[in-house]
Amino acid sequence: MKITIEKCVYFVHPIYDLYASDENGNIINIIKKVPHRGNEIHNGYLKVCVRKHAQPSQKKCYAHRFIWECFNGVIPDGKEIDHINNKKDDNRLSNLQLLTRQQNCKKSAKDRNYKFVANNHKNRKCVKATNKDTMYK
Repeated sequence: MKITIEKCVYFVHPIYDLYASDENGNIINIIKKVPHRGNEIHNGYLKVCVRKHAQPSQKKCYAHRFIWECFNGVIPDGKEIDHINNKKDDNRLSNLQLLTRQQNCKKSAKDRNYKFVANNHKNRKCVKATNKDTMYK
């Protein structure tokens, strides 16, 4: 469902109907008309607290998943939302894509930096046995 608040177009979340999102990744509380960016957690993603109408407690969910669901419906089982540019706090709809777990892992491995492995042998510390009698006990 599409709504307009202060000349901005938002799409209401299919489950958490008190909140909506725009294409720029901004989340808003529909009743209070208060923007809701979310809090960054240890892994770099943003989490938001949301709730359904008449639900007393809040639920924490990832902002990128919430934004995707506002425009595309609930995420199917076995699918994940990926940030195309790998910036975990860039939750614009144009930067989000639906992938399988396998596709997401492949993309992640392709973009990973393995430079640390090249010098791994220099950091190894070898201990040589000095007493052959105790070496295999």
